[in-house]
Amino acid sequence: MGCGPGDVSRELFNRGCVVTGIDNNEELLSAAKQQFKNICDDHHYPNFIEQDLRNLQLELHGYDGLWTSFVGAYFTDFKDIFANWLKFLKSDAWVCIIEIDRLLDHRPIPERYSKKIDQFYNDAFQHKRYDFRSGSKSKSILEEFGFEVNQFDLADRELSFNGPATSDVLIAWKNRFNRMENLKQFFPEDEFMSFQNEFIRCLSSDAHQSICKVICCVGRKR
Repeated sequence: MGCGPGDVSRELFNRGCVVTGIDNNEELLSAAKQQFKNICDDHHYPNFIEQDLRNLQLELHGYDGLWTSFVGAYFTDFKDIFANWLKFLKSDAWVCIIEIDRLLDHRPIPERYSKKIDQFYNDAFQHKRYDFRSGSKSKSILEEFGFEVNQFDLADRELSFNGPATSDVLIAWKNRFNRMENLKQFFPEDEFMSFQNEFIRCLSSDAHQSICKVICCVGRKR
C-alpha cells in the first residue's frame, strides 16, 4: 500500500508473492511497472493500481497480507483509513507497517530547538499535514483491530543512528531540509539557517544520539 516506485513490490515478488501495488502517484507507478518489464511476462506481472489510498475501492478481496512503509504518517487519521484497508484482507491476514517516529529528534541540540521541533510536530498534526509520531502508534492501532503484534526497531544509517554521520548522510539531510518548506516557514526567516546548521553539527558529533526510530510492526489476526 503506497507502493511508490516498486522496490518493496519487487522484493516480495522475488520471494514468490503475487503482488498488487497501489499508489495515487501515476509517475511512481510507471517507475514500478518499468522495474518488472525485463524480468517477467505479462501473465506473472504484478498488478499496479492507481487509487486514492484514503478511499480505497478494489474489485478483489481476500488478500493474504498488506505491506505499507513510510505511508501512514501522511494520514493524521490513519486509524480510519486502515480500517477501510482491512475490508480487503482475509480474516487471518498479516500486516506489516514500517514508520518513522520523531524524525527530527536528535541530540545534542540546543533546548530551544528541541522545543521548536515539538511545536512543529504539533502544528503539522493539527493541520493534517503529517504525523511525526506515527511510528509509536502503529502497534496500538493494529492491536485495536485484533492483531497480535511483534514490534521492533530497524537500523537505518540515515534516519536513526548514533555517532557521527557519514558525508553522504549529511548531504541527504541537507537535501531533506531543502524539501521541507513547511519547516522553513515555521521558523522566522533569519533563524532557519541557524537551526539547520545546529542540526547538521549535531549529526556530525561523536556524541550524536538518535531519538528518532524506524519502527516495524508485524501483525497477524488473532
